[in-house]
Order: sequence, then C-alpha cells, then structure tokens
Amino acid sequence: MFCNVVVICFWLLNAGSFSACFTLKQSGRMTCSFVEEQSHMGEIQYLQRNALLLLNSPDTEEERAARAREFQHSGVITFLVKDPSLYVARHADEDTDKLQCEMKRYSTGGIHAPWPGAGGAGADTPDNWFTCTIKHRENQFSVTAFLRQPPSPESELSIGDTDTLRVSAVFVVHSGPTVVETALRRDVRLDCGFSVDHAGPDVTVEWRLQLRGDRRKLFSYASRSGQAERLEGEVSVAEIPRGNASLRLAGVTLKSEGTYVCSVYVPPLYSSQDIQLDIVESPRVSVSPSSSLTLQEGAEEKLVCDIDGYYPLDVQVEWLREVPGERRLPHVVKHILFTSHRHSMDGTYGISAFFLLRASLQDHGVDYTCRVSHKSLRVSIRKSVRLSVEAAPQIGTILLGFLFFVLLIMLAVLLKYLHKARETSNKKKPY
Repeated sequence: MFCNVVVICFWLLNAGSFSACFTLKQSGRMTCSFVEEQSHMGEIQYLQRNALLLLNSPDTEEERAARAREFQHSGVITFLVKDPSLYVARHADEDTDKLQCEMKRYSTGGIHAPWPGAGGAGADTPDNWFTCTIKHRENQFSVTAFLRQPPSPESELSIGDTDTLRVSAVFVVHSGPTVVETALRRDVRLDCGFSVDHAGPDVTVEWRLQLRGDRRKLFSYASRSGQAERLEGEVSVAEIPRGNASLRLAGVTLKSEGTYVCSVYVPPLYSSQDIQLDIVESPRVSVSPSSSLTLQEGAEEKLVCDIDGYYPLDVQVEWLREVPGERRLPHVVKHILFTSHRHSMDGTYGISAFFLLRASLQDHGVDYTCRVSHKSLRVSIRKSVRLSVEAAPQIGTILLGFLFFVLLIMLAVLLKYLHKARETSNKKKPY
C-alpha cells in the first residue's frame, strides 16, 4: 500500500502536480504566478503567467538545471534558486497545496547600492531583482524572499514563457500568523523576522499601527546609528541582529485593534508584513426565569435571555423550542423582541432577547433554549428553561365546588340557628 502511494506521488511530481504529496521543504519546488505590470493606452494592466520555483536542494547544479529543463516546453517560467542562497522553505514548511505563491519584478526605485552579499554586482552594474511571496491559505504565515539575478545582456530582455532564470535568495522577511485574535487584557506577541545572506547588514526595522487610514509609529531601530525609538509595545533590540523583530503588546485594549505593519529595510531592498490584530471577547449568557418554570395552563410568562460582555458587535441570538428525546430539528420561536445594544465601560456590548410564552399542556416537559453564536465561540452557548404545565380546573368542577361551598355556609347558619333556638327553649320562665 505504501509503495503504491509513493508511486502515485512520484507520478504526480513528474506531471507537475506535486502539491498533493509533499511539503515545500520535501519537494523543493512550487507552482507560482508571475505577475508583471504593463502599460496599455495609458492604463496599467497586470499580466499573469505560470511560474515554477525550484528551491535549493542537495542536488548538484547539473541536476537542478536538468530538472528545470523538464518544464521548459510546458509554458512555465522557471526560477532556479542556486547556491549560495538563504533557505526559503525553512519559513514556509507546509503542504504545498496549502500555500499560494506570487512572483514579481522588484524595482529599487533608482537606488543602485551594490549588494554586499556573495556575488553582488558593482554600483555601475545593478542587479536584477524579483520578489517571491509565499502565503499560507489559512493565514498561518507569510514569507517574502528577494531573488537576485546577476546582470547580463540577456537578463535585461523580456522574460519568455519557457525561460529559466538563475537567481539567489539573499533577503527574506517573514511573519507568523497574519491574523491574530486575542481577548481583552491579554499579552500578545506579533511575530516578525528576517534573514540576510551576509553578516552585519545595514538594517532598519519599524513597526506601525494602521487603523481607519491612520498610521501610527510604534517602534523604529537603525543598526547604523544603534538608536531605537520606542513609543508603544516592546521589541528586543538585542534580538534584531539575530533576525528577530517581533513585537510584544501587554494588556491589550480595544485601542490595540488594527493592522500592525512590520517593515525591514536593507538597502536597496524593502519589505513589510501586515498582521491583523482582532479583539474577540466571549459573551456571558443567562436566562430568566432560570433553569425551570412551572405555569398553569393558559398562564403567560416573559422569557428573557441576557447576553453581555461580547466583542465585536455582531451576535446571533435565537430562542428554540426543544422536546427532550426528539430527534427532529428544534422549532425556532418566532416574534422575538430585542432590546437596544448596551455599551459597557470596557467597550464590550450587551443585548437582551425575550418573548411572551402562553403555557399549554403540549409544552409540559419542553425546553425553551436560548442559543447564542458569536465570532469568539467555536460552539454556540445554550441556556435552557424546562417548562412544567399544570392543567387548569374545568368549569363544571369550579361550579360544583362553589355550590358545595354555599351549602356549607347555609348548613353552618342553620346549625347556629337551631343551637340558639334550643338554648332559648331551655330557659325557665319567671312565674
């Protein structure tokens, strides 16, 4: 069985559909989109073509080149990452079907600073640059690698659909989860790091918070001056030379929510990673009356579900009528009324949902359940009230009881009268 799986995987590899079998580190290759900007009639258009990323592996240069030639006639642009290169797959080791990859040309904006790494070009012969951005489809990480192509007459021409480009990965910026959710008053770490192919790079690190169009600086550090500016949060300056630029936030509040931008600049290359911080607070749910309720048939009672302390605002509340032991879907109670949203001092919200219940014998033993769903909850919160209904007395029974009561009164009056008459008759007359 195992041998059959291996054979299938290698068949998929030869067919170019290797994503179903291996991680990026195992396969050393990944399909990407190569996106180029083109100007047409004064408008910028984006041309997207198929590309293949072949990462560094134990194979020899000849073997890697031979693998690249396999794809030359399949309409795929091949980026062959050769030695010496940074190990890009170390930051994106995941099943390749869970990854998306995009490659672009990178412009240094007219800055022709020579790259200090191995094989860097001189100031008069600028390198050609590409970026390769690999993102996890479930927001677990994001990696941007800068690929350097040594200048040559051929490299300045347009790139054909079957060309093979020999490049080196010289600068990598990566982040952990690109969406982070946390409750209020918790400590949070936002991961951001980088790697450079040479020691002692001239690096500038900056963190900013972006919220509703406003960008606020939190931290900055420049290795050339050795000076750090700390405004909010905490970044270990001692860890930056080791490639760790993570930001720590203590006791987050609603003001901490937003998009955090970690940028790293190693001239002439600049990259940034966006990390969305979302505050989520779970609701507290209670029902009134609590757990059980006894009513007489025909009586009315208001059932209230109070939901408090949740964030963000969107919350779904339902009242359900459920018969214990019954497998059918519960009946959703109609005509539920809601109060206005309550806003607490800490910024969380509250609301109440209620309805007027008129008891019937069919409701005896039934559960009325308040079900609350919210972004912070994996499973909805449920609070139930078990209803007991007592039968109302019949009209005939009431009349009979009333007549019996009247007869008792009449009998009591008669007995009292007879007793008084007897006492009167027994008194002797004074002769």
